[in-house]
Amino acid sequence: MTDDSRINKTGGKNDVLTRLFFKLLPVQIMIVAMGAINSIVDGTVAGRCIDAGSVGVVGLSYSFVNLINATSSVLLGGSSVLCGRAMGSGDVKKTNVVYSLDMTLSLLFGVLFTVFGAAFPRVIADILGASSELRGNLIIYLMGYSIGIIPLILSQQTAAFLQMERQNKLGYIGIAGMLITNIVTDIVFVMVFDMGVFGLALATSISNWVYYLILATYYMRGRSQFKLSIRDIDWSLVWPVIKIGFPGAMLMFCLSFRAMIMNRILLKYTGNDGLSAQAALDMIRGLFTSFALGIAATFRMLCSVAYGEEDRDSLKRLVKIAMVKTLPLSLGISVLVLLLSSYLSSIFFPDTASVAYGYCRSLFAVFSFCIPLIVFCCTIADYFQATGHNLYVNVLSVFDGLVSMLIPTVILAPLMGALGIWISNPIGMILTLLLSVIYVIIRTKGIPSDADGWMLLSRDFGVRDEDRLALMIEDMDDVVKTSSRVQEFCLGHGMERKRAYYAALGLEEMAGNVVNHGFLGDNKKHIVEVRTIIKEEGVLLRIKDDCIPFDPMEMAQLLSGEDPAKNIGIRMINNIADEMTYQNIIGLNVLSIRFFDNAEPEAADT
Repeated sequence: MTDDSRINKTGGKNDVLTRLFFKLLPVQIMIVAMGAINSIVDGTVAGRCIDAGSVGVVGLSYSFVNLINATSSVLLGGSSVLCGRAMGSGDVKKTNVVYSLDMTLSLLFGVLFTVFGAAFPRVIADILGASSELRGNLIIYLMGYSIGIIPLILSQQTAAFLQMERQNKLGYIGIAGMLITNIVTDIVFVMVFDMGVFGLALATSISNWVYYLILATYYMRGRSQFKLSIRDIDWSLVWPVIKIGFPGAMLMFCLSFRAMIMNRILLKYTGNDGLSAQAALDMIRGLFTSFALGIAATFRMLCSVAYGEEDRDSLKRLVKIAMVKTLPLSLGISVLVLLLSSYLSSIFFPDTASVAYGYCRSLFAVFSFCIPLIVFCCTIADYFQATGHNLYVNVLSVFDGLVSMLIPTVILAPLMGALGIWISNPIGMILTLLLSVIYVIIRTKGIPSDADGWMLLSRDFGVRDEDRLALMIEDMDDVVKTSSRVQEFCLGHGMERKRAYYAALGLEEMAGNVVNHGFLGDNKKHIVEVRTIIKEEGVLLRIKDDCIPFDPMEMAQLLSGEDPAKNIGIRMINNIADEMTYQNIIGLNVLSIRFFDNAEPEAADT
């Protein structure tokens, strides 16, 4: 591959966007997986140290927990999309306003759920459809669980904002602290003090508090980019947050309602054994779907930023990364679940001759085929959510969370029993994917012929292909060649020669500064991605890199009274550019430089 072709590639495995995606992905996976690991610990302790019925108690509580998570997801989904768009458009102030609103609403809802769970556990148990055999223990479990609802909601929001601030290490520490706390307190409360299901719930609540307090230490130190300010909250943003975030919550609400119906169907056709088997899967499924849900969360975060930037290329690349580049791993996880189905079942049901064990084994085998489908369904839903298709996402949420699985369940359960209920999972997901295909065909009034059509990207979204140039830089040789390409590109669009020269000079100086200094800031491999965009008013250079945070504008101001020869390149471009802005967006340095056609630049201060 020649050097010229290499600098023109922006979609390879080493491009900035791909590197950022897989850098953010592990934290998102861990955030989802930690809940599953806690559930596995609780389920194992329940099944081995209490009784098999207690596994069903924990499973029944999931509908209530899903309602809490649904409310949290409204706030998290809406605020993360609004923050991403604000970051993409350069509105730093709005990101803080959204952050303050999100944390305030999270606290209020946390208090409401805590009061409801602690004061009305009997009402909740009846709504969840608990049998007379399980009702008493479920009431006790809900009372203990309510103690940890406030930190549960707050930590979910805080973890997302910490990732935007590159605090991945603190996230890992918080997760480790939570898991260790839950394991230790489970052992102490259940095995030592014999506190039963209340001990299980109390252990989970305490671990939620530990996790949140660890994450909150970053904001207590006052170093954060996001600042909590009740006075600056814009309450008019409550509706946009709900409107954008509600589809994700709608899915969880529907899943909760579906679980209530499914519990009754399971009890009718499979008894308590089938219910316990489903509860066992619910406890452990998060560990294996955390990969899929982590992909979706990372995709939504980056997709929102790209949509705010009106970056058509990045949207396409993100879809490809989420749905194609991650496929081998999702298939590998599917095979792993299939091979481990017997072992996973024995964790919860040691008696391999029991009916519950047999149900659980067949359920895990069917579930293994669902994992790649979950990736596709989540990615598609989050794409439509991030790009403003709110009405359809609400319809999709209802269909995916409720209709798509219940229909085949109602048909197959009387005919096939437990197996009919199990295979309704993959059937429902396939129906959900077909619904999105139908939606696109209806919107485009035909079968789309290209990626833009399938992604419903209108012609006037962003910049035309012929008016943008995307290049990738890996060393100083690339910087010089890219600078020449930018100048030729600008001249080819009729730009005045001096402006084209300034654009090329700006690129060479600022990208060269990143290569010479940012690349040496650590022992990691880095890349600079450059986009040159022609607009009516002039040319926009957008330079992105994944090096340590560095604001050249702030540096230019700090050096204004020092030796004129120091950092001459940064100071020169700061003077000749008509407009220059810097942001650190989810771990990327993003420098935007504008040169207007009708402006005369000031003399460079050299």
